[in-house]
Amino acid sequence: MSTPVLRLGILGATNAVQATYLPVLRSLKTHYTLTAIYDPNAEIANQCQSRFDITYSTTVVEDVLLHKEVDVILNLLPMEYHEQYTVTALEAGKDVMVEVPLTMSISSLRRIREAVKKGKVSRSLDGTSETDGPKIFVGCARRYAPCFTEVFKKELAALGRVYYARCRHIAGLMNHIGTPTSKDITPSMKSNNNPEQFCALLNDVFGSKEDLTPDRVAFCRYLGMLGCHDLSVMRESLGFPDAVSNVAITDPFYSVIFCYTNSTENDGHPFILVYEAGVDAIPRCDAHLTVYGAHKTLSVEYDFPRPGEKISTGTYVRVVVEEADETMESDNVNGNQINVVENAVPPPRVKRTETVSTCDEAYEREFMALHSYLVGGASAAKTTADDAVMDLRLLLMIFDHYSRQCGIIRTPLS
Repeated sequence: MSTPVLRLGILGATNAVQATYLPVLRSLKTHYTLTAIYDPNAEIANQCQSRFDITYSTTVVEDVLLHKEVDVILNLLPMEYHEQYTVTALEAGKDVMVEVPLTMSISSLRRIREAVKKGKVSRSLDGTSETDGPKIFVGCARRYAPCFTEVFKKELAALGRVYYARCRHIAGLMNHIGTPTSKDITPSMKSNNNPEQFCALLNDVFGSKEDLTPDRVAFCRYLGMLGCHDLSVMRESLGFPDAVSNVAITDPFYSVIFCYTNSTENDGHPFILVYEAGVDAIPRCDAHLTVYGAHKTLSVEYDFPRPGEKISTGTYVRVVVEEADETMESDNVNGNQINVVENAVPPPRVKRTETVSTCDEAYEREFMALHSYLVGGASAAKTTADDAVMDLRLLLMIFDHYSRQCGIIRTPLS
């Protein structure tokens, strides 16, 4: 039986989309065909059509959303357009992939779920045909990288008690959220397309324009573009935190302290995870999750391309395992200290193992999981709409604690 080829309609042609998604999708010709692309800039849309052999380009978004020859919509636009265009696509009977986070609003999530009930998709499964509701897939390529799924998670499961964890993402020169300068390292966190619609979304989240402070707007913009990728990896690795104990916003840097409890198999000891993130003017991507055990430290590091970079310029996902080197000879013999030769090079005390996956491998795995989710009998997808609910719960936990810190929690009596 031949593999169904899904016809893609792509919303957005930013530098990041051109550097990552389009090259990988073009290489997966046995599973996908690039049918249509939308961008508000006609020149960019036409360039992408020519460069990546896309059948049709347009500056009218509905031309893609309602295109009869499009099966799947890739909604790669800013977060304020996630609900609007996802709902339209779902009601038109299109499956949708949208970048994490799906939404930051509970009411927005409800509207998306209602759209799933309204839409109908005809599918061919194992030689049979059936009609069901359209599906939502939430993009987070980091969670599909081979070294993360096959090495990091396996090592983490065997680590035992977790004593401490750290999640970091310090990114430099990220043009899609504003480029800091040497004079003022404060990026513009406004949407490039519709800041009014973004603020309307946040009004829905916080419930009052009075609470929509510049700090909240900046933090939400960061989470909506970069931060939720970190938090989604953190949540898959360590589970859902028990609580948040502190939130600090010093735009353009942000930090959160999460409280966790080890599993009952590890005697339920508490530990904390410190999340630190921000944007500066240094051209690098310092993104990683590190977990500390008693005798082993695990890290998964991400060096994904910055906007405008090609995916093939050495970007990677790397898992690093550090543990005590038990093959070392002891410094003591029969209780007596061995004489150490002055200026001698000390023997290594840490055994370090690295496993690397390329960036394009992470995206390939993600798109293969998407294809399996939409047309296969058994799904390899884990970033579904149900999983996105947990992303939303985590965001609301952070927002709620920050509101308590600021002293503006409103109860029915107040």
